[in-house]
Amino acid sequence: MTVLLWVVLVGLVFAAVSAVVSWRARSRLLARIRQEWGSARVIKRDMDAIADFFRSQAAAPALDDRSWTDLLMDDVFAVVDRTESSIGQQLLYHRLRLASGPRHVPAFEALVQRVGRDQDERERAQIALARLRDSAACYLHRLASADALVRRPWHVLFPVWTLMMIAALVLGFVVPGLAFAALIGFIVNFVIRVATARRIGVEVVWFRQLGPLMSCGRALLALADEENASITSSMKPDLASLARLGAAARWLGRDPLVVGDLAGVVFEFVNVLLLLDANAMYFASRQLQSLAPELLRLIEAVGEIDAAIAVASLREGTDGWTRPRFAGSGAPAVLAGLRHPLVDGAVPNSIALAPPHGLLVTGSNMSGKSTFLRTVGVNVVLAQTINTCFARTYEAPVYQVRTCIGRADDLIAAKSYYLVEVESVLALVKAAERHEPHLFIFDELFRGTNAVERIAAAEAVLHTLIAGGKPHVVLAATHDGELVDLLGGTYAVCHFGDAVGPDGLVFDYQLAAGPATSRNAIALLELNGAPESLVDRALARAAALDRVRQDETARPASPKLR
Repeated sequence: MTVLLWVVLVGLVFAAVSAVVSWRARSRLLARIRQEWGSARVIKRDMDAIADFFRSQAAAPALDDRSWTDLLMDDVFAVVDRTESSIGQQLLYHRLRLASGPRHVPAFEALVQRVGRDQDERERAQIALARLRDSAACYLHRLASADALVRRPWHVLFPVWTLMMIAALVLGFVVPGLAFAALIGFIVNFVIRVATARRIGVEVVWFRQLGPLMSCGRALLALADEENASITSSMKPDLASLARLGAAARWLGRDPLVVGDLAGVVFEFVNVLLLLDANAMYFASRQLQSLAPELLRLIEAVGEIDAAIAVASLREGTDGWTRPRFAGSGAPAVLAGLRHPLVDGAVPNSIALAPPHGLLVTGSNMSGKSTFLRTVGVNVVLAQTINTCFARTYEAPVYQVRTCIGRADDLIAAKSYYLVEVESVLALVKAAERHEPHLFIFDELFRGTNAVERIAAAEAVLHTLIAGGKPHVVLAATHDGELVDLLGGTYAVCHFGDAVGPDGLVFDYQLAAGPATSRNAIALLELNGAPESLVDRALARAAALDRVRQDETARPASPKLR
């Protein structure tokens, strides 16, 4: 009786300590959530793990890898990402990649507005979502694959052996020899656990996240309503279907908001000695495969709610954002006061485009051409995915966004950047054959070849993309005045200006109508001490080349930049 009393006393002390530790952890979490609300989170992100869910779904249409990289979307993602869970990061990334096929936009917007106006409800949701901060949660969706948790015939030994261990331990109070046998069995279990770690270790780590997922899902049910039903309506029945799996997973989950570090150590010790993880996998394997759709739907619903909270935080901390208005195919795109989310103090610019006309952007290096192209592309992606853009007004059709901006050699395939660009451009030309409106963005087409072929090929590509009444919009930056002449009447022309100051070029980053006319490249030579004869020769040669170009090419009137 004395021994039993001591066991009860130790248990009560342990429970009290764990409760205090859990309360303190929750208090720290809530303080951090309130402090970070409306601010970008500077954290280390494993983008490969975050992208794992998207890549496993193979959804189409999606923003392709080249366009994602060209638009620096990993960095844009970091600005938008204020999620609390790894699953939230994955579904936010997934949403951004589906830029051409918006997912449940009205329901998502309803969630964003709801969590934005109700602080208490939002904070409860964020605390629940923090249960899934472990990076292992990024791979929960893999448990829904056909080859996850494969059940082998010999796995039946796990529950048999564990039952024998428990029986020996209990009977050891009566027969001392059995207690010694249980001790030997614990050592054997430890060896077995180490020996099987490679076979079941990774999947067990994923499976442990199922318990926190379901706990989080139940807490988030309070957010479900008719307005967001297309995202949340399946949560309650899916939680019911997954209940037995959740019970098994909770033995292993060690929810960080329920137990402290000390309790976690004890749980892990018991897990190793009794092979609880191996047993859980044995009993869950067949049921998990039959419940794969329910698991994926629950992951998506929980992640979408977290992504909506992140967007609400983005809006809270951002001046000058707007909700987009979407028009039908072929309608003009009117984008006013566009800014880039990665540029502090960005100068807003406006454009209006409508097929069958494109837009050529001219200007010197560093004047803002590439940044402007990315600004348009990024805002189209954000508008079509999170219903939020960095602009004063936004009205446009839904576009499939394709870009060819950045350049790099393909060292593995031994391809020059010119060949890589040719392949990328031809993929876009093929995409233009489809009827869905596209936004094509190019920066200095075919830079890696000679001037004559560069201009000829670029003119042919840019003409082909919008010829024949296609519903596409094309933006292209260029230094080539000849290209501007050749595409006159089809492409409007604008430029970013610059001037030479005492310390070099000065830019205003303000888009203006018409082609660039400055000769600041030669002026910079003079400013930096080039001989007078060199500067005079360069100016004379430039003037002569201009006369030749004007004689050879009749310049039709360009469409007015709206």
